[in-house]
Amino acid sequence: MASSYLLLDENMHFLDKGEGEMKKSRSILDLVIISIKSFSSLHMFDKLVVSGVSMMDVRGLRWEILWAAFILLVMFRAACMIYRAHIHPLRSIPGPWISSATSLWIRWQRWHGRLSFEADKLMAKYGPIVRISPNLVILNDPEAVEKVFVRKDLDTSPKSIRALRVGGHDWTVTYPQHPIARSRRHPVMIATTTKNLKLRHQVFVDNIEAMVRDIAESGGERSEDIVHHLRICTLKNSQVIMGGSTVDVDATNFPHVVGEYNFLVVWRLCLPGWLFEWLQYGPFSHARFRVRSSDKLFDLGDELCQQAAKNEATFEEDPSIYKLFTDPGAKYPTQAWTDPEIGAEMAGQVLAATETTSSALAFIYYELAKNQSLQHDLYKELCAHEGYEELDSLKLLDACIKEGLRFRPPVALTGSRMVPPGGLNVLGYYLPAGTVITTQSLSMSRQRPDLFPDFDSYNPRRWLEDESNAEKRRLLVPFGIGARRCPGGNMATYQMRLILAATFRAFRITLAPETTPEKMAPFEANGYRSRHDRCDLIFAPRVG
Repeated sequence: MASSYLLLDENMHFLDKGEGEMKKSRSILDLVIISIKSFSSLHMFDKLVVSGVSMMDVRGLRWEILWAAFILLVMFRAACMIYRAHIHPLRSIPGPWISSATSLWIRWQRWHGRLSFEADKLMAKYGPIVRISPNLVILNDPEAVEKVFVRKDLDTSPKSIRALRVGGHDWTVTYPQHPIARSRRHPVMIATTTKNLKLRHQVFVDNIEAMVRDIAESGGERSEDIVHHLRICTLKNSQVIMGGSTVDVDATNFPHVVGEYNFLVVWRLCLPGWLFEWLQYGPFSHARFRVRSSDKLFDLGDELCQQAAKNEATFEEDPSIYKLFTDPGAKYPTQAWTDPEIGAEMAGQVLAATETTSSALAFIYYELAKNQSLQHDLYKELCAHEGYEELDSLKLLDACIKEGLRFRPPVALTGSRMVPPGGLNVLGYYLPAGTVITTQSLSMSRQRPDLFPDFDSYNPRRWLEDESNAEKRRLLVPFGIGARRCPGGNMATYQMRLILAATFRAFRITLAPETTPEKMAPFEANGYRSRHDRCDLIFAPRVG
């Protein structure tokens, strides 16, 4: 700095000299300017170096903070897992350590569609009560299950059932509170009594025979996906029960929509909610359609309501669930409906009515197609009985349906109950308030090898034996137990008799080449279905 000022002073001194000295003074001035610029550059470089070091320090500090936060998070999660497994009030409930410590185990099993079968393995190992998640126990003792599930003061688990919302709205199944659900269940139970179903008997038969004609177009030369046909047929049948005789919604896309919705339920149970907001606008068309299937299902329910509202007939003249829902004088009057609420309710009821029937039937068709001897015996029984009346008197047909509902029940985890304040004592274990109790019909028979020695096989003839038949029937609970059991179970079995009778009278059914055991392995997606959600069969028309 001092040398720079010295050069400047000398330069000013030269300005007072003659012209001969001007060139010299200018050259010196240029030197001064260069020196000043050099000094400035060095000063700025020093600042940049210091700044760079500071930035490196800040970045290093940020990484240290992130690492510290990560380590604290890991330690916190580890502490939570240790607490749940070794300190939590449910620590004494039998079960593997991993399922007691974290919900990742149950999410993993749900994602792979095998929760019920894995839970069944755990019950075979640990007993009739097992902890399958930090706050969830599965119960398989018939007496204990009935004692808990028959109570009307217990709510269902809100977190899991909300996965079944339609178009962002709740319906009967997704309401945890029993009083709300009861007021909505009662109209369904009235509309699906055997008496009221018989009023629609001919409509059912006409729709089923239309399905048979559609299948017959293949002439037995190409395979047909029976799941696709069943979904359309059961929609046609259920829409009459839901909205009355004048309702006729477009069923073209329904099989695809409801199929994707079933797998959407799995996503909702396993993935964070924010992910769906991205997926429905993301670049993947299949994922977009799956996320939007809930809205498409809601649109179908809304269309059904609009058509039903135009029907001016009374319930006595044209009975329907819609009439009962909107009847102010009903025994269990429901809330004042908004259009979205009743649209979601009807969509949910259609979903329940179609999927319980079609999923159970698909596995029955598959098993009978594999067993030609059993199919032949069923065909002979059906041919000996004329028409579609009194089909419930056919023992082998009834046995095929019972065994299908036992072997591959339409619902996986058949309901849940939330332990109330004060807790419950179940099978000698104390369950604190907030604990969720669930059960599953699958294990009711699988955990009784004395009654079902070949429980992993489809064997309808077991139901033709008189010995222990009453005890076997007591363990058959495909539509749930207690106050929140499926109100449409009677309609499901009523349709199943008609559909099986019509198709096996008309066709000899065999497996298509593409239908393999691997493809038909059960996958849990809002109930049991095949891994690829289809069942391709050959329907060869019977002659004579």
